[in-house]
Amino acid sequence: MPETLRWGIIGTGMIAGVFAKDLAQARFGVLGAVASRRGEKGQEFAGKHGVPTAYGSYDDLLADGDIDAIYVATPHPCHRDVVLAAAKAGKHILCEKPMGVTPEECEEMIAAAAAAGVTLLEAFMYRVHPATRLIQSTVAEGRIGQVKLIRSSFCYGLGNAYNVRLDPTLRGGGLYDVGCYCINFSRMIAGEEPDDISAVWTLGEETGVDESLAVGLHFPSGPVAQFDVSIRSMGDVFAEVVGTDGALLTTSPWKPHPEKAEVELRCKGKPTETLRVNDGGHVFALEADHLAQVVAGEADPIIPAENAVGNAAVLDTIWRRMHP
Repeated sequence: MPETLRWGIIGTGMIAGVFAKDLAQARFGVLGAVASRRGEKGQEFAGKHGVPTAYGSYDDLLADGDIDAIYVATPHPCHRDVVLAAAKAGKHILCEKPMGVTPEECEEMIAAAAAAGVTLLEAFMYRVHPATRLIQSTVAEGRIGQVKLIRSSFCYGLGNAYNVRLDPTLRGGGLYDVGCYCINFSRMIAGEEPDDISAVWTLGEETGVDESLAVGLHFPSGPVAQFDVSIRSMGDVFAEVVGTDGALLTTSPWKPHPEKAEVELRCKGKPTETLRVNDGGHVFALEADHLAQVVAGEADPIIPAENAVGNAAVLDTIWRRMHP
């Protein structure tokens, strides 16, 4: 059985709070400390989430010998520096998605973790949920035939107050915030990297970031993927895999329900079937436990850190087209 890891959280934004809350459901992890460069933010976060220690600098947390693993929850352009520092400090690392904003950043982080002998995982939390593995196994078993089309969407509405997601200097916009999920899902199902990328978008007049975006991907073996994201719309979320003999659809792909996740299976000439995963667990707790299992040598990474390179390649290609 894996040893219980004592976690330090770097960053105090919304996603850090969700991780802190869900970590209480983990079997092999406990909260140990949080760090914010604005000391009052760290103290506030610690009080709200019951974190024993709050540090006013990242270095102070990384120097804490009682901390085994770091959850990196800073804005994505800041991940590289934190991950490199954490690896140097000998900490295992779960880095929020996208791990790096370019393939080169990802490769540098992977190399640093390997040199330090620590585990580095990218926090695409949906990948560790049994519902996602059910989709993968159903496709692999050929129940929908040969995959032809992969569709997905991740849309929501964001307010007008300052938010890192609206800051073009931090690669804000829907692409990096939520489009990364759709890219990851498409690559997961296709099992290869795209050889052609097309995209159309609308940049906000005031924000300068992509507020609505539609993307098409072509994969070498034939499947095509299409997805849309928006940060100025009503919520719309789904993922669908269409094959020659059937299709799979989920309306909660990125955060499957912890108690009852469902996937719809439609096959030619057969009634629609609902595939269910009961008590699958909380995705953030699952990914913390998964890292502990990898560290203990009891599991191979469900999504190796190297996978981040391919995702970043697609993200960076589209970003450079939007911002030449």
